[in-house]
Amino acid sequence: MTKEAGSWDTLPAASSVLAIVAHPDDETFGLGAVLERFTTAGAKVATLCFTRGEASSLGSTDRPLAQIRHEELLKAAEVLGFERVKLLEHRDGGLSQQSLGQLGAEVAAMVSEVGADLLVVFDEDGVTGHPDHHRATEAALAGVADLPVLAWSLSSEVAEALNFEFDTSFVGREDADIDLVIGVDRAAQRRAIDCHASQSEGNAVLWRRLELLGDKESLRWLRAPRADDRRALPNGADLAPMSTDHIQSIGEEWDRRYASAPHVFRAGPNETLVDLAGPLTPERAVDLGAGEGRNSLWLARRGWRVVAVDASRVALDRLSEAASEEGLTIETVVADLCSYAEQVRLAGAGFDLVVLAYLHPESAVRAEMLGAAADCLAPGGHLFVVGHHLSSLGVVGPPFPDRLYTEDDLRSVPGVDVIALELRQGKSDVEEPGTDVFLWARRAEAVTPAS
Repeated sequence: MTKEAGSWDTLPAASSVLAIVAHPDDETFGLGAVLERFTTAGAKVATLCFTRGEASSLGSTDRPLAQIRHEELLKAAEVLGFERVKLLEHRDGGLSQQSLGQLGAEVAAMVSEVGADLLVVFDEDGVTGHPDHHRATEAALAGVADLPVLAWSLSSEVAEALNFEFDTSFVGREDADIDLVIGVDRAAQRRAIDCHASQSEGNAVLWRRLELLGDKESLRWLRAPRADDRRALPNGADLAPMSTDHIQSIGEEWDRRYASAPHVFRAGPNETLVDLAGPLTPERAVDLGAGEGRNSLWLARRGWRVVAVDASRVALDRLSEAASEEGLTIETVVADLCSYAEQVRLAGAGFDLVVLAYLHPESAVRAEMLGAAADCLAPGGHLFVVGHHLSSLGVVGPPFPDRLYTEDDLRSVPGVDVIALELRQGKSDVEEPGTDVFLWARRAEAVTPAS
C-alpha cells in the first residue's frame, strides 16, 4: 500500500491537539512540521514535555542545560504557534523507570486542562530508539483510553539510510503499516529548530533526516477515531472524514492500550472489595470489565467460580495466563458487558456477586451499564461498584467530569437495596492516591411481581 507524498487533504480533523513528548526539542525536531499543519488549519495546539533534557551530550553551555532547554522550548513553541506548554521535571534518561500510572495521570490532567480531542506522539518504538520516547508514548496511551492517538513515524527507507550513514538506531515502518502521508511546509519547523541552538548546531543526523523526508511526513494511528467521531475545526475548514479502514472498536482500542505495557493497572485486588466480599461464602461471581483480572484472580483464590467479561482479548489472555500459572480456573468472555448482562437475564442464570470496578462511560451510558450489572444478580446476590469520584478530576481517572462518579450516580441502581455508599481515599486501579466512591448493594431474596 503505497502512499503518495503531498496528500494534504488527509490531515485528521481536530480542534485541540496535545503533543506528548519526552524532551525539549522533540516537539520541534520530530513533530514540528505536523503540529504546524494543525495550527495552520485552525486547531489549538499544546505540548506536555516530561523532562527538561538535562542529560543531553550535544553542545556546551555556561549555564544549567535544563534552564537553557526550557527557554529554547518556549521560543520554539511560540514560532510553531502553540497555545500552551507544560514542562515537567522527570529525570532525563530515566523516564522508563517512572510509574506508568503516574505518567498517565499527568497526561490525563493535561488533556483536561486543554480540552484535547487528539493526542500526537512519537511512534510506539520511539522512532529514534531512545527509551524515553517510547515511555512518553506509553504514557499517552495509558493516560486516556478514549481519545485518538496519532503517531509520527519514519518510513523504513529513511530509517535504514540514517542508520547506515550514522550508525544510529532509528526504527522505520513499511508502507503497509503507515496510515497517512501528509505534505508539510518546513519553514516554521526550521525556524523553531534554530530556537533549539543547544541541540541543533552541528546536528548532522537531524539535518540529513529532514533532507531525506523532503516535504512529507508519515503518520500511524495508535488509536483511531470512532466511526462517528467527525470533529469540526474552529475555522470551519471542511476536512476529509477519517477512512473507515482505520476505525477500531472499543475492544481493539483497549487491546492496544493493554499491549503497550506489561501491566497497565495495579496487580492487587481492590481493597474495598476485599473488605466487603471477604466474609461472603464463595459461590458464582462475574467481573464485568475485568481487564487484566486483578479482582477476578483474588475471587478465584478465595474459591469463587468466576466469569471475567471484557471487550479486550489482550487483557483476558493476560488474565488467563496468570490464572493458569496459579492453577486457577477462570472463564473469560470477550463481550460488551450490557449485551452479556442481557444474555444472563434472559437465561435466568444470575450471579451471587457482581463486580463493576473502574468503568467510566459518559453519564448517558452509565445508567444503562449499572442496570445491566444489577440484571446479572441472582436473588440475594451482592453488587459491588467502584469508580473514581468527581473530586479526583485531574489527579486520577478520566480527565472528563462527565465520566467521573458522584454518590448520586450510585444511589438509585434499579433492583437492589443499598447496604453501603461511601467515599474512600487511597490507591485504586493505579498507584497514585485519589478518591473513590463505592456501592455495596444486595438484591432481594425474591422478586415480588408488580400488582
